[in-house]
Amino acid sequence: MSGPIPPELGNLVNVGLFSLEENNLSGSIPPELGNLAEVRTLYLDENQLSGPIPPELGNLAQLRVLDLDENELSGSIPPELGNLTQLRILFLRENGLSGPIPSELGNLAHLTWLYLQDNELSGEIPSELGNLALLQGFTIGANQLSGCIPVSLSRVRHNDLDFVNLPFCVD
Repeated sequence: MSGPIPPELGNLVNVGLFSLEENNLSGSIPPELGNLAEVRTLYLDENQLSGPIPPELGNLAQLRVLDLDENELSGSIPPELGNLTQLRILFLRENGLSGPIPSELGNLAHLTWLYLQDNELSGEIPSELGNLALLQGFTIGANQLSGCIPVSLSRVRHNDLDFVNLPFCVD
């Protein structure tokens, strides 16, 4: 499959699994995908999708997995992703995302895996990420982050914090 994602796919409101990974999809992610009211899993990884992540994806109240890895996405991570209160997995690695990590991601109480490495993210790691008590995997390497790493993130079993040239915050 190649070419852009048809916006009309946003009309599939009863779909639970939306999987278009490992194709040659290009163009932007249609904001209409924010209408997939019942979707629990959204795989768009390993394509050539470009442009920003639509803030409308923050409307997907049932979403458990959002995988946008290995694309050519740009712009900032929309703070609206912090509205995805059922989200367990957020994979955004290997894109061209820039700007700060939104503190709103600290609202994702069920999040177990957060992969943000290999982007152009900048600024400090929000202390709110320390609220993610269920987090098992966290990667942020190969970005332009500054400041310090919240100490609470050192408990995360699978991380790349040894490769991030930042100190831990002093409480």
